[in-house]
Amino acid sequence: MPRTIKASPDRANEILEAARDLFNEKGFENTSVDDIVRRVGVAKGLFYYYFDSKEEIIGILYDRLFDEISASITAVMEKKGLTALERFGEVFETNRDITCRSSMIVAYFKKERNQSFHLTMERRAHGLLINVMEGIIMQGVDEGTFRVDHPRETAIALNAMYQGLKNDLPPEPTSEELMNMFQALRDLSERLLGMDAGSLNIFDKLLPPFDQGGWSTKNSKKV
Repeated sequence: MPRTIKASPDRANEILEAARDLFNEKGFENTSVDDIVRRVGVAKGLFYYYFDSKEEIIGILYDRLFDEISASITAVMEKKGLTALERFGEVFETNRDITCRSSMIVAYFKKERNQSFHLTMERRAHGLLINVMEGIIMQGVDEGTFRVDHPRETAIALNAMYQGLKNDLPPEPTSEELMNMFQALRDLSERLLGMDAGSLNIFDKLLPPFDQGGWSTKNSKKV
């Protein structure tokens, strides 16, 4: 577990932010401690005053990522006037967008040597999303949008399905692969939620843009 930052949090945060930027630019493996301190303009000894290693930094960055996702999803859940479908769409989009911005951190923990931490990370995210989805499903049942007898179990199934489909994608999915994944996610989600076919359109705006030559890879987002 990352240790507590000792003093001068502003300086420590500068190091963390520089490390995050470099990891995203060059990759974790290709970024050295020398690169980080050079970016900040401090002595190497100051890095080791605050942190034991690059691995400690990426652990802290993951904690920040999780806190950002949690706070953003909580804000969506507390927003007034949203239907269950609107809330579902905003939660999904918020989670995707924040994860995309931190794709390097996610990719690092997916590597084989980090599988133990990755499993812990997945369980933590799973617990958050299950509770959120259960609340949305219960709202949708009350509104008559969803026909579900077991809200929590349905939330678990939805999350497992999304994770399975996402994990089956290659590291750099094509627009066609993304389209197929989102269409499958929509069709299977409609069945789990007891909706009519074609009525769950929250994923449509997340599909890659269409042009005359087919599904364009320009502007398509990773999931």
